[in-house]
Amino acid sequence: MSILGIDIGGTFIKYCGKVGQDIKKGKVPTEKDIDSVLYQIEELIKNFYPKAIGIGIAGLVNKKTGKLENSPNLKFLEGVNLKSLIEDRLKIPVIVENDASAAAFGEYKYGAAKNGKIVVCLTLGTGLGGGLVIDGKLIDGVSGTAMEIGHTTIDINGWECHCGRKGCLEAYVSSYGLERFYFFQTDEKLTSSEIILLANEGNTAAMKALEEFSEYLAIGLMNILHISNPDFIVIGGGIPENYPAVIDMAVANLKKIAFPLPFASCQIKKAELGEYSGAFGALALAEERYGS
Repeated sequence: MSILGIDIGGTFIKYCGKVGQDIKKGKVPTEKDIDSVLYQIEELIKNFYPKAIGIGIAGLVNKKTGKLENSPNLKFLEGVNLKSLIEDRLKIPVIVENDASAAAFGEYKYGAAKNGKIVVCLTLGTGLGGGLVIDGKLIDGVSGTAMEIGHTTIDINGWECHCGRKGCLEAYVSSYGLERFYFFQTDEKLTSSEIILLANEGNTAAMKALEEFSEYLAIGLMNILHISNPDFIVIGGGIPENYPAVIDMAVANLKKIAFPLPFASCQIKKAELGEYSGAFGALALAEERYGS
């Protein structure tokens, strides 16, 4: 028997299937309607025949009802109870968790923060998510909505966020935030992937956009350091995976603005599991609850 971990993001569905000690991972583009997503999950189940599934999903997952209450980048899944849908349809146990919380647990169990006492994980991609593990326990709050660092306000009159509010950290530190930084320099609309490709080729405007991005990332890191005093902050997602220098840039900015003691006490690392942190975490959560 196997265990399957799935991470449903705004751009890709990533998966990790564990059979014995072997783990196979991959990703497919996220379809934009519920029936198509269920079909994609069914196809993964046919490939792995798991005894249980863990699902990480971008948005607020209500622990009491199992529903996805709010997801700025997966609007078509809002109000959907994936746990009940899949369990009723496929007769297999399912655990559903916020994707960034799953990523934190994945990096704690399998990745860059093994044996950490206080582990914070940030996922930088379509949006900005956060997760927290303390003494081996995932901290997701009384209703499942803890650590929404992307929707903390850094400028009450700032840029509009996909959640509808203004000045959220995510409005600056996300794929669409990076696209904004580039656009305001060049009047050219490019995707974050295209901007990163240009930056890796030495394009000045693209590199400047990522420098500005890193300054706002440093503000988010400072707030995390000052609130939770972690020993690890792990940063994952598509942006640092494809442009790792953004982490070094953010840490250099952070050193200038953070209190020295919590800064010196914390290791800030690129996610060892890369963009698959959430899928590994979903796998680990299912494994913990239902056995390997």
